[in-house]
Amino acid sequence: MLCGIDLGTSSLKCAFFDDSGRSLGLGVAPVGLYHGEERGEFCADPLEWARAAAEAIGQALVASGRSASDIEAVSVSGNGPTLVAVGADDRPIGGALSWMDRRATDQAARAEAVAGRPVDPSFYLPKAMKVLEERPEGEVRRFFSAPEYLAFLMGAEPVSYLVDPYFETYVWDLETAGKLGLSASLFPRYVGPCVIIGTVSARASAVFGLPAGVPISSSYPDFLAALIGSGTVRPGMACDRSGSSEALNLCASAPFPDIRLFSLPHAQPGLWNLSGGLSTSGKALEWFSRQGGYSGIEADTIYQDFLSATPGARGALFLPYLAGERAPLWNPDLRGAFVGLSLEHGRKELARAVVESLAYGLRLVAEIMAECPTPPELIRCSGGAARNEALCALKADVLGLAVEVPETPECETLGDACAAAIALGRYANIAEAVRAMVRPRNRYEPDVRNAAIHDDTYGRWKEALLAISGLGVAGGASISVSKTI
Repeated sequence: MLCGIDLGTSSLKCAFFDDSGRSLGLGVAPVGLYHGEERGEFCADPLEWARAAAEAIGQALVASGRSASDIEAVSVSGNGPTLVAVGADDRPIGGALSWMDRRATDQAARAEAVAGRPVDPSFYLPKAMKVLEERPEGEVRRFFSAPEYLAFLMGAEPVSYLVDPYFETYVWDLETAGKLGLSASLFPRYVGPCVIIGTVSARASAVFGLPAGVPISSSYPDFLAALIGSGTVRPGMACDRSGSSEALNLCASAPFPDIRLFSLPHAQPGLWNLSGGLSTSGKALEWFSRQGGYSGIEADTIYQDFLSATPGARGALFLPYLAGERAPLWNPDLRGAFVGLSLEHGRKELARAVVESLAYGLRLVAEIMAECPTPPELIRCSGGAARNEALCALKADVLGLAVEVPETPECETLGDACAAAIALGRYANIAEAVRAMVRPRNRYEPDVRNAAIHDDTYGRWKEALLAISGLGVAGGASISVSKTI
């Protein structure tokens, strides 16, 4: 029995699989994201991750009806760039700086000047610089990314996952770090995916409920784990990862020289992953659910109102940029807005506008990807939203592409299981593991009857986005927004 654990922003998931990829049990536990006093401060408690992992593992074991002694290996993926600083006792110093935390703007500017390439405030090095500048000298022993720290608590060696040397510039770029005065000893050594990085310790066994001695495999950042777990390993396939944030990841045969998209090596050697998305898609749904007073019980949900309103939300628009945006807009000061409201609009129209905005944000990315030599031909959905049939159908309609949902929508955990299976020698490589373990379940075709209304609404949505691009917190217009649209 293979154990895959994915550390998300709002929840931690644990799933067990057999060697064929059949899901044996799933557990989900909440994790928190805390807003600090500073604007743009988003932190998490790494020790809460451990408590959540123990809870989710216990749930998954109960759901599987199996014994913990059946667990053969565990692998952990997670969100990022989320930075954990630890002291001499390897315990966290302060909160982990979430991928949503974009306060390190000054540090990013300095790093960018040294590196000679764009450096976003959300990246690891600016955050590490900020921590070191704010903490007493010598207090920080080393830095971790989120999933590697959780694996470390389980008994793994201190390591950093590195799928390809290209990723070093986005993780611990030691050359740039050295020029900025950061010691290489602060950063764990790199390891590739699908290798054994330790075993569950006796102490961790008591905490997590995993048998001592079980191998721990290195995995991937969550977005790459999802590509594997969704079977997005052929050029032209794209994976829509939904959670607190959302990204469209296109499998391509070559990099795409356009700064509007991330262009990074794929988990499958020889392929590339092009991506852009929405930093606060799921967070926007959570936010409006609170503001709208939804109980979340039975019919009282945002999706129920979404279904009861007409497509196009009777002209109401929502821009879901509640904490700035990365690719493709690259504007940390961009903020959300409702546009086009009138006296005839009620809660259900606003709910419809919020949900539709997520599909329009993906379409903005897909339009850029359409310029690639291998444009999107098929979408595989992953994450909790993949279980929502209405949302999957909406995305198919708005994007004009077929949308498939795998048997296991929690694709990151299945990607982790694939990594563990490869580490154990069950499969030789990713392609072999995906063929054996990943299968689609549902398929949604675009409804041409809705094309005209979505085309019209999307056009107005883009105009609204351009109009508000200069109305962010700092009041500075984003060149990227105008170029993107």
